[in-house]
Amino acid sequence: MLICPNCSLDVSNSSSLPCDACQKPLHLKCIGLSENDVKWTRSKSKAVKVVCSNCNNNISQFKDLKSTIAALQNEIATSNTNLRADFEAKLNDLQISINNKQSDRFEDIVTEVTERQNRKQNLIMFGVDKQQVELDQVHSSERDQSSVKDILKCINPSFDDDNIKIQQLGRRSDTRARPIKIILRNDLEVLSFIKNAKTLRNSPEYKKVSISFDKTPRQIDYYKQVKNDMIIRLNNVETNLRMAFQK
Repeated sequence: MLICPNCSLDVSNSSSLPCDACQKPLHLKCIGLSENDVKWTRSKSKAVKVVCSNCNNNISQFKDLKSTIAALQNEIATSNTNLRADFEAKLNDLQISINNKQSDRFEDIVTEVTERQNRKQNLIMFGVDKQQVELDQVHSSERDQSSVKDILKCINPSFDDDNIKIQQLGRRSDTRARPIKIILRNDLEVLSFIKNAKTLRNSPEYKKVSISFDKTPRQIDYYKQVKNDMIIRLNNVETNLRMAFQK
């Protein structure tokens, strides 16, 4: 027995039309058509479909599902576009930041190299008795220069001390001697004095005097870090360590 899916009644003795979706027979009266209506409609367009109630509901649900899927696809596409734009913007910002840091780093290196080059012919002298030398902030008298020259002569008796320049550094103090910057003719003279500075320790008059390179702030910080690391390693019983300047 064939049952109409719309009315659930037998269609064996009635005019019927198969559902285009499930192929189950439908009473023509259940779909409101006569045989002539069906013939005329089909003759005009084969695209016209006849479906039962169940299939019609399924088709509606399917269309709703397709609409939902399409909406989700549009939402995903929009999200992907936004994510790509956000990613590209952040990537561009990161590249700009890297370029700026590289530029700043390069400028720092150039500045540091230039500053070291400007300081390479300078000596810094520490521990000079305030009674031995008292210098003006920029200029120095012949008597002042004489005290510094005597110390340099103690290190290297054959040193030609003509045309050297000296300048006290830092703020004036009544309790401690200020460092003195000595501008020599070239860096070879500076290196020679540094190598022979131990001579001052054997001099009763200048044993508290010391000299060093004119280091940049970056060099001073690095030296402090190395010194602290060495102290830690020495405290850990590493006895084969020493610090030395290299040209």
